[in-house]
Amino acid sequence: MLAKSVLRTVIADQFQELKGLNDLVTRTLFSTVFSYGGASALVVKGVRRCGKSTLLKQLMNAKFKDDFLYFNFDDERVGDFRADDFQPLMETLIESFGDKKNVFFDEIQNVDGWELFVNRMLRQGYHVFLTGSNANLLSKELGTHLTGRHNDLELYPFSFTEFLKAKNIEFPKNLLYTTEQKAQLVNNFLNYFKLGGMPEAVLYSNEAILTSILNDIILKDISQRYQIRKTNELKTVIRFLIANASNLVTYRSIAKNFELKSSNTVQKYLEYAEEAYLVFTVKKLDKKIKKFDKNPKKIYCIDNGIITKNTPTTNERNGALLENIIAVHLKRLGEEFYYYKGKNGSETDFVIPSKSAAIQVCYELNYGNKERELNGLIEAMTKTNAPTGLILTLEQEEEIKYKNRKITIKPAWQWLIENESEITKEQTK
Repeated sequence: MLAKSVLRTVIADQFQELKGLNDLVTRTLFSTVFSYGGASALVVKGVRRCGKSTLLKQLMNAKFKDDFLYFNFDDERVGDFRADDFQPLMETLIESFGDKKNVFFDEIQNVDGWELFVNRMLRQGYHVFLTGSNANLLSKELGTHLTGRHNDLELYPFSFTEFLKAKNIEFPKNLLYTTEQKAQLVNNFLNYFKLGGMPEAVLYSNEAILTSILNDIILKDISQRYQIRKTNELKTVIRFLIANASNLVTYRSIAKNFELKSSNTVQKYLEYAEEAYLVFTVKKLDKKIKKFDKNPKKIYCIDNGIITKNTPTTNERNGALLENIIAVHLKRLGEEFYYYKGKNGSETDFVIPSKSAAIQVCYELNYGNKERELNGLIEAMTKTNAPTGLILTLEQEEEIKYKNRKITIKPAWQWLIENESEITKEQTK
């Protein structure tokens, strides 16, 4: 059991660190978090260092002032924290700050049995706010012991509009842009395109943090947590997955590429990376249920900066990086989406059946690719009954008719700004 003297020191240090967190950029999710007043635990999930603690701090300052208790379990000094340490932790927090009914816990999934403790806190009338960076551990334990007593939100790295806020770039709310404003937005989008939206990289121009974040995810969130012995093998596979963002992957092809004995190993590594919110996969739209999980999946990375700073990059990858940004934003919006591939080989990057929408992403439409991109989009529109099609590019803008179908061609940066407002809709489950 941890000594109270140790807990006191850790608590004091963490409160000091919390005060120093930069909270200048109000996240789009903040209004949803601020308005939450339920009796259940509010859980903010997402990749490490995406700003979960800062979001909690914004909530503390705006709504609770000094009326809260806080503890971060992602601290090496409490690496041996066990379930029976929760009682002395609460005693120490109350002795230090008084019995306040709003409690915030960062990365609580690091402790086995945490869900029973949280359940007890809820029964005793506390308002509980949690963060975590492992989807599987959180979901498994929340579903087992906190059924109906939690509401989940997912936080992502900065969206493009949050990136603009961080850079103090203003843009018109009516979406009418002058030539100068367009040029400024395109230049900033090109920066966002390569740098990504991890808060520390954006706010402090600290691109080295993008390598550190990836290493921490591999070593702390995956290797240590799942006791992976072949760490170098794990690193190799995960870097390969990141380098192939926006591409189709199969467990068997990756295992063969690295001469691994079993494709099951690749499957586990990919699942661990998904659980840590580093990557996610998108399935092929297929009405045949038997084939739904057997088809190749598309892999995407949670942040473009993690891709560009940790893998070899060339101009040939611009299309993949643009597609990755759109995929992440669709996830941010809470959409359920798929990729489409026709029998004749035609492809469409994203289809959203619930909205009868089809989206193609192309860095630049030109004579060599325009017909292919349009034909793929038309086929997906037909299959999903989409009334119009959308092609997102770097900066081309046009409305055309092709095979009697209306197609809108739009700059990706403009689409990202237009669709930011949808994130403010309640996403709790």
